Amino acid sequence: MRVSAVIPAYNEAAVIGQTVRALQSLEAVSEIIVIDDGSQDATAQAAREAGALTFSLAVNCGKGQALAVGCALAQGDILLLLDADLGESAGEAARLLEPVAAGEADMSIAVLPLIPGQGGFGLVQGLSRWAVKRSGGPLLTQPLSGQRALKRKVWQDLGTGYGFGIETALGMGVHRFGYRVVEVPVAMSHRRTGRDLKGVMHRGRQLVHVLVTILRCWRWLLG
Repeated sequence: MRVSAVIPAYNEAAVIGQTVRALQSLEAVSEIIVIDDGSQDATAQAAREAGALTFSLAVNCGKGQALAVGCALAQGDILLLLDADLGESAGEAARLLEPVAAGEADMSIAVLPLIPGQGGFGLVQGLSRWAVKRSGGPLLTQPLSGQRALKRKVWQDLGTGYGFGIETALGMGVHRFGYRVVEVPVAMSHRRTGRDLKGVMHRGRQLVHVLVTILRCWRWLLG
């Protein structure tokens, strides 16, 4: 099966090249698509020089829209959705592909190691977890994980959501459409938002995006 890696990226010039090169080492990955989401740095150039198919949005449209563009352009039967700042640890994506390629799951979600003192307060994660469970889905460890592999049909049916709410939407619809989901522990690492003012502001935006997504997908709550 053909695999397309889709990476939304915003101001990630310092690390996107490493991420792309790590994915190029995976034989299963047929194409790597980077959507430069209106970056103000050299993200697009760095991704292109590393060998990715690169498309630039004129303005910053948000993660959900960038993924929608990338998935529409992708040719793969399996879509590998990854964050831009994984660096060399992006090679761990091979673990995500295994259950989907083997037909054991329709979507796999990465569970990253937790580092004490890093991350937020768990409010947004808890809200997303509740929405997925209330919709009939599984009780996910990391429902907001942006690292996942899924069959194209899953994206076509569930790929809706507002900005950072896209992962919540993917989780909320799995029961309604009868898709199988597995969580896969991976040794990935990326930049985690802390608890300083910048981190709190980011979590606030994320909370709003998840809330809007839940409202948009409210029928799935009736699961």
